[in-house]
Amino acid sequence: MEARLKVRGSSKIRPADTGARVYEILREKAITYNLRPGSHVNEAALAAELNVSRTPVRAALNRLASEGLMTVVPNKGFFRQPLDIDAVRSLFEVRMAIEILSVRLFCERASSEDIQTLRDDWSRINPKHAGAAPDAIVEADEAFHVALARGSRNPELLRLLAELNARIRFIRTVAMERPRFRDGAFIEHHEIIDAIEARDAEAAADLMTSHIRLTLDDVTVLVREMVVRIYLGDKPGG
Repeated sequence: MEARLKVRGSSKIRPADTGARVYEILREKAITYNLRPGSHVNEAALAAELNVSRTPVRAALNRLASEGLMTVVPNKGFFRQPLDIDAVRSLFEVRMAIEILSVRLFCERASSEDIQTLRDDWSRINPKHAGAAPDAIVEADEAFHVALARGSRNPELLRLLAELNARIRFIRTVAMERPRFRDGAFIEHHEIIDAIEARDAEAAADLMTSHIRLTLDDVTVLVREMVVRIYLGDKPGG
């Protein structure tokens, strides 16, 4: 039996992948804060909106809770994670640890071909995104860091980074509207690649630390900007 999902205002027939599509839609709502911080998630309303039963909605919400995008309160249901400065700071501290280990392992394990591919890919991205929207720059930035995690040959680092990226994407998009973050990303990525090419894991790790600390040091200001964007409906990335 086919389920009908409404995606961005239009109805589309989806076959057996209904559960996966419901998850993708709700994940996007969570990442972009269309589900507001701390808000109760109405399963019945979401099921009606998507023209599906509550079963795939609940399954998707449970999966999002396991990824840190939702929280479950006994006898009350699902809530979007609150937006808390200390919690966001903690996420960036974890990101720093993951990224430092990724770049160290990349230095040790990547082939010369892997390093050249990393350089070529970023060199192609750089000029294309010079005047791009913040969300496009974040997409390119994420791709660079995911490539490092993949090249570390450690699948757990890659998995953890992918989940973390989803949880911090909105704040990174807000940050990329500021020249010091946007321009810094382009310059610092090239410096990191240079250190990797020299097989200087210490230098690469130091550069990665400075690269991520730029956002970490401004978390309070950026989270306050996020709150304004979320509640005034002025989302970044346009």
